[in-house]
Amino acid sequence: MSEENTDSTEKSEDQTTEALHANEEILQPRNDNMEVHHHPHVHHSKKWKNYLYEFLMLFLAVTAGFIVENMREDYVEHHRAKQFSKQLLADLRLDSVMFENWKRNILGMQKGYDSLLYLLTQKTGSTDKEILEILLPITFVFDAPATASTYNQMKSSGSLRYIENTELVADLQHYYDVLLPRCTKITEASLVYFSENINPFYLKHIRIQDYDPFNDSLISKNPVIMEHSSQTNQELANIMGGFRSMLKIQAITMNEPALEKIKETIMILKKEYKLE
Repeated sequence: MSEENTDSTEKSEDQTTEALHANEEILQPRNDNMEVHHHPHVHHSKKWKNYLYEFLMLFLAVTAGFIVENMREDYVEHHRAKQFSKQLLADLRLDSVMFENWKRNILGMQKGYDSLLYLLTQKTGSTDKEILEILLPITFVFDAPATASTYNQMKSSGSLRYIENTELVADLQHYYDVLLPRCTKITEASLVYFSENINPFYLKHIRIQDYDPFNDSLISKNPVIMEHSSQTNQELANIMGGFRSMLKIQAITMNEPALEKIKETIMILKKEYKLE
C-alpha cells in the first residue's frame, strides 16, 4: 500500500472517531456546565404598619357600608311610618265621627225612654198611637263599623316598630286592643238583647202594616197594639228599661272613654308626624 493511501485511511478514521465523540457529547446531558433559569420568587417582608393600614382600610370600608345600610333602613322605616300615620289618622277620624254620632243619638233617645216609661207606667189611658209614636224611634240598634284595618296590618306585620314615640304606640294599643273591643262587645250584646226581647214583642203585639221598619215610623193613622193591656204595658216597660240601661252603660263607660282616647291619639299623631 502506498503512503498516500495510508494517510488517507488514517484521516478518515480520525474524522469518524471525532464524529462519534461529538454525537456522544450531544446525546449526553450536560450537568456540569448547564445553567437552569427559574422565575424568581421574591419574598418581601411587610412591616406591621402596612398590615395595620390595610386592616384600618378594611374596617373603615365595612363600617361605612354598615352605616350607609342603617341610614337607608332608617329612611325607609321613617317613610313607612309617615305613610302609616296618615292612614291611622284617617281611620281614627272615621271612628271619632262614629262615636260622636252614637253619643248624640243615645243622649237624644234618653228623653224618648223617659216619655215612654211615663206612658206605660204612670199615665192612665195611653193610646196605642201615643205609645208607638215614641217606641218606634228609640228601638234603634247601633252597630260598630270601626276602622281598624291599618292598625291590624301594622300589628300583624310588625310595623308598629316604625313608630318611635312609645306614648303614641301605647295609646294606639289601648284604643284598638282594649277600648274598641269592649265597645264592639257591648254593641253585639245590644243586638242580641234586641233580637231576644224587643223583636219578639214586635212580632206578637205590633202589626207590620202600621209602621215602616226601615224608618222606624208609623204609616197608619190608627195603629193597633194587639192584646194591649196593663200587663203588656209593664212587659214593654221592662224590656225597654233594660235596653235603655244597656245603651247608657255603652255610652258612659265604653263609648266616651274610647272617644276621649281617639282625641288624645289624634293630637299626638298629628304632632309627631306634622299632619293636618
